[in-house]
Amino acid sequence: MVDLNTAMAAAASEKRNRGKGEKERKKNRSGADMGIESFDPVKHVKKEKADTVSMWLVILFAVTVSLIMRYIAMPNSEDNKDLLWFIPLMCIFLLPSIHRAILSEKFVEHYTKGTWFKASFLHVFTWLAITFLLTNAPFADIVAPQVDDGWGMISEDNSSYDFTKSSKGSVTLTDGYEGVHYIVLAFSDNYDAKDSDYSITFNGDSVDNSFASIEDPKALDKVREHKDIDHPVAIQIPNNLEVGEYEVVVKVTEDGNPWENSRTVKMKLIIEELVPESTE
Repeated sequence: MVDLNTAMAAAASEKRNRGKGEKERKKNRSGADMGIESFDPVKHVKKEKADTVSMWLVILFAVTVSLIMRYIAMPNSEDNKDLLWFIPLMCIFLLPSIHRAILSEKFVEHYTKGTWFKASFLHVFTWLAITFLLTNAPFADIVAPQVDDGWGMISEDNSSYDFTKSSKGSVTLTDGYEGVHYIVLAFSDNYDAKDSDYSITFNGDSVDNSFASIEDPKALDKVREHKDIDHPVAIQIPNNLEVGEYEVVVKVTEDGNPWENSRTVKMKLIIEELVPESTE
């Protein structure tokens, strides 16, 4: 026999346990009870197609922007080169409007903020890649010839040449120096460096390239890294220079593509005072 109080307590306990069990089942259950949207394969396929169309649209747009900037904007923007990167980056804000204007509603309805975020990165990196390709050889030349392998001074003595590499932008001779000395360097470029114009001054006075005066072409090997394509330059140092500093300037001007390229190389010659040896 079970009394009434015991039966009621057992029933209440069973009800509590049944409620906990139902909560546990809901807690461990996936799907709509957990707020997860059920997977719709048809909608998923449509979303993937819409993303693919968006990807190719962005790539085509970025390539178009790159071509316009390279062949229309660059030749007219030599004095305002900031526009060459500012305009393409601002085109990011046109991406949503271009999608809505060109694509049908069946694609646009699948696009979200995440789509514009991914499209922005794709546009930027595509534009950078195409621009890098179109602004380098063989499609363009936007950099003037550059110094091949440093510069220095060669000293001629009985048809032999000693090389002294520049240090901290200068080379040094001692007062009363003898013999023939040259400041030497070489320029290389994407195209033939010899086609550029070279203006050389020694302490403000215009001088010629004396490379042809050097009997042994190997004397410049220390400053020539690309002998087959470079353009060597030799500036003969005048005799009997007084103690002091002298500036040697080489300005290179090139008719590049799409604009004119120039570079100025400044070098320093120091004539030191001869310090007599002390006699004891």
